Amino acid sequence: MQPRAVEKAVAGLVKIGLWLIPFIPLIVSPSMLFPFITGKNFTFRIAIGILFVFWTWLAVARPEYRPKGTPVFKAATIFIAVLFLADILSPNPYRAFFANYERMEGFMMLGHLYLYFVMLGSMFRSRRDWLIFFHATLAASVIVSYIGLLQKFGVRVSLQGGFRVDSTIGNPTYLAAYLMFHVWLLLMLIHRFWEKWWLRMVYGAVLAFELAILYFTATRGAVLALVVVSVLLVGSLAFFWRRAFPRWPSGRKFAIAAFAAVLLVPLVFWQLRSAPFVQQSEVLRRLTNYSFTEGTIQARFKIWNMSWRGFRERPILGWGQENYYLVFQKFYNPGLFGDEPWFDRSHNVFFDWLIHAGIAGLVGYLSLVASAFAMIFSMVRKNSLSFWEAAVLSGMFLAHFFQNVFVFENLNTYFLFFTFLAYVHRGGMPDAKAIAQLSGRASPHLAGRAYALSCLALGVFLIGGYQLHVKPIRESKALIHALSANNVKELTADAFIAVFQRALSYQSFGDTEVREQLVNLARNIPDDSRFKAEDKKRIIDFALEEMRKEVATPAPDVKHYLFLGALLSRAGRLDGAYLAEAEKVLGRAKELSPTKQPVYFELAQLYLSTNRIDDAVKELEDAWNLDRRFSEAGVNVWLVGILANRDDIIVKMRKEFPPERMSADGLRRLAGAAQNARKFALAEEFYSYLVRMEPENADYRVSYAALLGFAGKYDEARKQAEEARHLKPDLATQIDEFLKTLK
Repeated sequence: MQPRAVEKAVAGLVKIGLWLIPFIPLIVSPSMLFPFITGKNFTFRIAIGILFVFWTWLAVARPEYRPKGTPVFKAATIFIAVLFLADILSPNPYRAFFANYERMEGFMMLGHLYLYFVMLGSMFRSRRDWLIFFHATLAASVIVSYIGLLQKFGVRVSLQGGFRVDSTIGNPTYLAAYLMFHVWLLLMLIHRFWEKWWLRMVYGAVLAFELAILYFTATRGAVLALVVVSVLLVGSLAFFWRRAFPRWPSGRKFAIAAFAAVLLVPLVFWQLRSAPFVQQSEVLRRLTNYSFTEGTIQARFKIWNMSWRGFRERPILGWGQENYYLVFQKFYNPGLFGDEPWFDRSHNVFFDWLIHAGIAGLVGYLSLVASAFAMIFSMVRKNSLSFWEAAVLSGMFLAHFFQNVFVFENLNTYFLFFTFLAYVHRGGMPDAKAIAQLSGRASPHLAGRAYALSCLALGVFLIGGYQLHVKPIRESKALIHALSANNVKELTADAFIAVFQRALSYQSFGDTEVREQLVNLARNIPDDSRFKAEDKKRIIDFALEEMRKEVATPAPDVKHYLFLGALLSRAGRLDGAYLAEAEKVLGRAKELSPTKQPVYFELAQLYLSTNRIDDAVKELEDAWNLDRRFSEAGVNVWLVGILANRDDIIVKMRKEFPPERMSADGLRRLAGAAQNARKFALAEEFYSYLVRMEPENADYRVSYAALLGFAGKYDEARKQAEEARHLKPDLATQIDEFLKTLK
């Protein structure tokens, strides 16, 4: 085959591979853990690795396939270099590079995205190349949106549940961010093909469809970003109308009307947010619920404050990617008790990069975005990019950035972000003259070095690919098998240990997830009737040995200390020798995260099991004093006071946390504990609050009636019993018998 033919074949292969990348968001892998994350990321990494081998051959052989030194390319290269340095110097470099199954990020993702950016900007040199890619990603987005529509109408069930659609993306927020890129792309294509009415109709229909699905995600950040940037976009068009549409000067009045509409419609909805039609719609109710006092917003503020403190400790290069857990455990705000227990992101683009890579990383990221804007404006000045396309691209980057103030990215949005960076880096869609000039460049003949370097790249990919991709894929599948095997009724200890040993034999970054799942199962082993006592001890010892490896790292996660301590504490039921180590492990957990209440709860549980009541009381009171809004902490102090027959604690807590401040769940727990401790007057008091809190609950009234009867308050007991029978006629026979005893 002639060298030129080889070049065309290899270039065609790389382009086809890049054109297929947009279909990766359709992948869902139920055979692996986190099916919406792992399959997409492994496919992307393997595909980029294969394409990079062929691209290396092209880049060495012909100069036109090598990246141009544009401002965007330079900013991207500097940014990735800063990330590499930050990750390698981080407290936990291994995690910074490889992350975990739940996120699949770290330097492995950003490094592959950089290679993707380089290849995209080098290979797509014509208008045709970009149009094929854009229509490929539009086709994928339509399929994703259609699956979301099926979820909305109940034809397809969302694995995540709830009224918000998530399609194959697996998360409503990520789906909204993914679709938002395509909204701007469609606006760009409508303008480019305005002369073809049928294409306008097709693009317009797709735009309306995807906007509807974006609405059904009920993602406030994305909708707010779209509204704000749309106001800016339409306002700028109205102001610069003659420059954007010189052939249609009279259209400016429509732009002014559109500007008024995009400005007024959101304001009208905001004013009507209390109207019945808004409150009856789950989506509208969520989209119009913006308040600084709302729980999610308050949690964001607390996390940002923790992130600021973490940044101040390591300001230059940060903590490395995926190491937010170190900031979280060290600076944990006990006011986060009502939110998810283990945040691994700041949920803000500024703080995320300050933590990932310090001020150097944030400046690098902002420079990347700023260089894109600089190139867009430069192309407009040179008339190589239309004013409309420049405005839409600017709107796209602005909206994406605005949304990232409240959330963070994943592969589905990252690859689109780097796609449009590559598009700007390439200078948009070159015209025929520019393509002809590029094709006319002289290029050297294929040399032996091209084959040598591509063979070297292939070798690195094959060896590294097995270690970095194949092994963690197999480990994830083995973990799913191990979790499924646990449901077998006749499971033996040998089989239980063997399936987890097989998963751990792959020795990849998935080991941490395997060990976490192993310990979660092992915690239930002391009560599992399938195993004999000696077999239970074997399983627990195996799980303990593996989790000890996790806490032995230079930058341990307090979560793993908590898992280990809880397992040792449970194992104490089988052998008291475990309890001494449990106390040491949980004490170390408290040192790592002195404001994390669950650590105190676990220590208190350990002390209660060994009848060290005073120590348990101290731990629970310390947890309560961290943040007295945490009702569970207050209830736990009440519980130990009741069960230990400590009237002094009960008197103290009645002042600090009276029953009228408790939730129904807390009152129910305390009422049950008081009954078990034969403190019937106290149980009666708790049930009196429960009946007032939930007057339609017949079971509460029955229990309350029984306690009133025991106390000799027969009239009130009879009244409560009659009300319970009215609420729940099925209790009639039981209540009649009770009323007879009152006589």
